[in-house]
Amino acid sequence: MQQAERLQEFRARYPNRTLTVNGIRWNYRVCGEGQRPLALLGGGLANDLAFDLVGALASRFRIVYPAYPRVETLAEVVEGVAAILTAENLTGVSILGTSTGGAVGQYFVRRYPERVERIVLSNTGVPWVHVVRKRKIIAAILSTIPWPVLRVPLARAVAKVLGAPADARPFWQAYSKELFTDCLTKADILSNLRLQIEYHGRYHFHAEDLAAWPGKVFIIESDNDPVFSPERNKALRDTYPQAPVYTFHGAGHAPAFSRSSEYLEVLTRFLE
Repeated sequence: MQQAERLQEFRARYPNRTLTVNGIRWNYRVCGEGQRPLALLGGGLANDLAFDLVGALASRFRIVYPAYPRVETLAEVVEGVAAILTAENLTGVSILGTSTGGAVGQYFVRRYPERVERIVLSNTGVPWVHVVRKRKIIAAILSTIPWPVLRVPLARAVAKVLGAPADARPFWQAYSKELFTDCLTKADILSNLRLQIEYHGRYHFHAEDLAAWPGKVFIIESDNDPVFSPERNKALRDTYPQAPVYTFHGAGHAPAFSRSSEYLEVLTRFLE
């Protein structure tokens, strides 16, 4: 089955559910037939990007896969995820937090440690105040560009950062174009940037934060991640000194797409 067909099957099989939390409407998918609960906290605003990964995990996990709504604070995101897990009666959750989703996961396990069994932090980082100024400049610039103009380079950037193999690039280029044409708006992009600015400017995570938590942390990183530098990777490792680390070589920011088979093997080992 081709990727486009697998995506359509995923969307049909796992339609979005909705939940209103503190006046904010959330869309999320519940996927899989397994018993173990897994919260898939992605880096973007779409909750079908990782459809192939979900398909590979579906037999072993009950996966909650939310799309982040437009909110002002990371706390609102975490409260929304917690409400979804409560609505679906899921406890003892494993978390996969990728990119920005890793920020959500790190705050979630500090806010609700009793609800989390383990967390995999994949190509993500701890708060890094040095990026706040740059993020603010980017947000200011993007806010002035008309959406029909802005969405074209954004779609190209997403397709590029996935780093998919050559034979899959046409699919991901089409997917990214559809994402920014039919699904997302400039308000969504600016909201996501505000969350990043708040995360890096407000929060501070330390190695001792989870000293009393009996769960486990695992780290997946890439040695050439264009988003997270070696210095930022080290800061994440230093924050979780007991965490096993798997380093991809030359896999970029999204090894789940650039090295999908290896990523699945590593992730499964950590989750099991």
